[in-house]
Amino acid sequence: MPQTELAWDGAPGVGVLRTPPGTVRMGLVALHGSSSGTARQPMFEHLAATLAAQGVAVLSYDRRATDDDSDTPLSVQSSDAVLAMRTLHEHLDAPVGVFGFSQGAWAATQAAGHELAYFLMVVGCSGVSPAEQMRFHADEILSRHGYGDLERAKVRSLRSLLEQVLRGDGGRELLDQRLSQVRTESWFPLAYLPPRAPAPGATWPDMDFDPRPAIADVRVPALAFWGEQEDTVPRQESQQVWRDGGNADIVDLPDCGHWPLLGRDRPGSGQWGDDDEPSPDYTRTLSRWVADRLL
Repeated sequence: MPQTELAWDGAPGVGVLRTPPGTVRMGLVALHGSSSGTARQPMFEHLAATLAAQGVAVLSYDRRATDDDSDTPLSVQSSDAVLAMRTLHEHLDAPVGVFGFSQGAWAATQAAGHELAYFLMVVGCSGVSPAEQMRFHADEILSRHGYGDLERAKVRSLRSLLEQVLRGDGGRELLDQRLSQVRTESWFPLAYLPPRAPAPGATWPDMDFDPRPAIADVRVPALAFWGEQEDTVPRQESQQVWRDGGNADIVDLPDCGHWPLLGRDRPGSGQWGDDDEPSPDYTRTLSRWVADRLL
């Protein structure tokens, strides 16, 4: 599929536009998960290849970097997505939608509230805050690796104290002391905890971001995927939030974890490698759902 670089004023990074053969009927802006903020990655290539038959062009771009290498704020990611949607709409003279995976699903959902959005697709979208999501993830990973109530309780307590510190509510010295006592434990690398307490003044601005208002504000057709063996976000709770929003087609993917890949139901599986096999249910549903939007 032809790929060209697309530039626009205010772009966060290099834009890559994948254009299908024949008539372009729709555009799609694709947003990243937290682990990879690059414009070129297998998830986006698969998305473009799958939707080419429907005449959909897919635009992705390098996520905007931060000065301190921290997470790019969701509000910034969302604003960048809206700007990319506007650029793509003007470039194609066609309707545009937005796609987001994992962290990018939060930003995509916010962007879908903009009048430019024609539809929304999300994969592995959490219906709870980043703080709650990480509590779930750490606990689930330890459980799937066979750790019991004692170890899991320690992690829950440490994460709670970490959140307190990042909110500026004190407890930094206590957290540092407790981390020093457990960082050599076998479960520690699975717990997504820092080896030392964050530096004084460190924050996590999006820690308590509530995705429910943005989900409730989605008025365009939406498609939401979760792996049946999801270990990164609380699947059932998240799906209920989307059901309450009332505007999404919800799809479970058998034999998948957080990524829509076969065999990725193992705990803690991350990244989409070149040799990974996408779920046929994921591929088929993407294609059919978009075709229905074009009727």
